[in-house]
Amino acid sequence: MKIAIQAVLLIAAVVLAYLVYDSVNSRIEFEKKLEYRKGVVVENLIHLRTAQNEFKGEKKRYAKTFDELFGFIKYDSISVIKAIGNVPDSLTEQQAVELGIVLRDTTKIAAIDSVLKGMNLDSLKYIPFSGGEIFKIDAGQIEKNKVNVNVFEVSAKYSQFLKGLSTKNENIDLENELKVGSMEEPTTSGNWE
Repeated sequence: MKIAIQAVLLIAAVVLAYLVYDSVNSRIEFEKKLEYRKGVVVENLIHLRTAQNEFKGEKKRYAKTFDELFGFIKYDSISVIKAIGNVPDSLTEQQAVELGIVLRDTTKIAAIDSVLKGMNLDSLKYIPFSGGEIFKIDAGQIEKNKVNVNVFEVSAKYSQFLKGLSTKNENIDLENELKVGSMEEPTTSGNWE
């Protein structure tokens, strides 16, 4: 009888040890997958911010749609200013330009050769791991200190890029977003920075 009780207790201890190990290990595995997926989404958001900044540099506003943004990158050009000559220590760059010591040359190059070179633009609008869902994009103007300021925002909800992962015991608000820019503040920063 005593041996039977010890055997049952040993089996119970092994089962409990496994359950504790599995619980801790599954949390660690989830964290790894979460960080990996967030990293991929953030990388795409950084590329989209770069594209928006180049668009604004030429159009003086941000793109409201992916069609407008990617159309610009594929078929339009950007200005590149090249300074020829060296600015002496005793002068500012503007003074050197006025005196003809430094020349500025503005040329146009294809945006696709400069912005996001070698990337598949058509796939950039899709949220990784979401099964084909598209980033939310918006652009417009807000008034800040009585001045109209151009703003944009590109975002993805956690529920979109964590699709397929079990999140029931992970204490994650799936309505939270990873985003770059803001429709309320004049910023191009990401909320992960």
